[in-house]
Amino acid sequence: MAQSRFEKVGTIYSKTRGFLATGAITTEQIPLWYDVYEAFPPKYEPRWDRVIGQDKQIKKILYNEDILRAKFYNEFGSGEVVDLHKPGKLASQIFIDKYNSLAEKGDIEKDLLWESTLQALEVDGIDIK
Repeated sequence: MAQSRFEKVGTIYSKTRGFLATGAITTEQIPLWYDVYEAFPPKYEPRWDRVIGQDKQIKKILYNEDILRAKFYNEFGSGEVVDLHKPGKLASQIFIDKYNSLAEKGDIEKDLLWESTLQALEVDGIDIK
């Protein structure tokens, strides 16, 4: 069998390599990432106990779109059903696209942009409420 089943001993790569060596999985069952990992191994082995230096803290990524979407759902709720098989955009995405297009024009002040976007969508006949 592969090495220890304890999650802190070995990496997923070493466990997969062990499965291949012992015949626990066949070559058809090799994960997609395995060949890529062997071709381009990471500079440092991704282990659970690796210490990240103070200068290499993980940065939080927050886009303007995230803030808009959060504000949209706080105001209007998330009553719509997400259907991945249905083409088209969610109401939040339609709102964000309109907001960004109005912001790019630069005619409207930033603090009035939210209300202007709502009015522009009403003029376009889109009901997001």
